[in-house]
Parts: sequence; structure tokens; C-alpha cells
Amino acid sequence: GFFQSYAVEVDIKDASNATCLYADWMMRFLITYESNNGDYKTTTLNLSSSVAHNGSVCGNDTQAALVAVQFGEGHSWSINITKNNETYKGDFIKLTYNTNDTAVFPDAKRKGSVTVLVKDSLHPVQLNTVFVCHNSYFIEAENITQIFWNVTVQAFVQNGTVSKK
Repeated sequence: GFFQSYAVEVDIKDASNATCLYADWMMRFLITYESNNGDYKTTTLNLSSSVAHNGSVCGNDTQAALVAVQFGEGHSWSINITKNNETYKGDFIKLTYNTNDTAVFPDAKRKGSVTVLVKDSLHPVQLNTVFVCHNSYFIEAENITQIFWNVTVQAFVQNGTVSKK
């Protein structure tokens, strides 16, 4: 299942059609769930080739930016990004997965959507600079491991131009 993940690119424009939030990354999720016979199984949830990014917003001095993506059979992922005078940082990551997706959860005992909220652990990034991380990093919470790699993010982009720094 490793090579089935697709990259996600989210390029959000403001009212004047200038880029205000840019993110390009790869991710997948390892999810442990209870099967019908009471065993616990770990499955891999990959992004599908078609990913929507409804609900993503630029953010401003008073409102957090939001990167939100929806994929597959009722799965979604989002991160809100906050800023202060000098830096921006990820705040909360929300993953919703749907155990009705029988391709991923063929024998799940519990059917329906499950939402997990986790605090982002990355350091703040200087405003007007881009965050780049090619290595994999992992966020573990409850029964889920979220894996990210080839990440490029810049929130609160000034003048519509993603930084080269």
C-alpha cells in the first residue's frame, strides 16, 4: 500500500485571486480498528487520486487559516494554522475516517464516521517563509498513526507569492 498515496496540492486564493495559502504534501494513515470477530486489525488509509479541498480558508489576523481535504469514501483531514506577529504554526489536526468504506475496513465492527483530533507538534515557522520537510514525520494518537512526507506549506502568504526561503 505504500505507493498508492497521491500528493495533495492546495492553493487557496483571496478575493483578488492572489495565493494566500499554499500546501503540497503526501500523507497516509495507519488505523487500528476492531473487526467483527473482536480481533484488532491495522489498515492503511491512503489518499485517493481525486481530493477535494472544500472549506479551506486563508485566515487573517483574527481567524486561523484552514487546510481541509476530503477524499475517498467519506474521509476528510484538516489542519488549522494560527499566527502571531512573527510566526505561524499548525494548531489542531482533525482526521475523520469512515469505516463504511469496505475497501479499507472490510470487516469493521463499528460502522460510520470516526473523528480524531490531535495537536500539531511542529515548531512555529517565520512569517513570509515556507516550511519544507522531505523526511517522513509521524503523529500518533489513540489508534492512529498519521504519516506525512514531502511537505511544503506556507500560510498567510503576502502579495500572492510563495516564498523561496
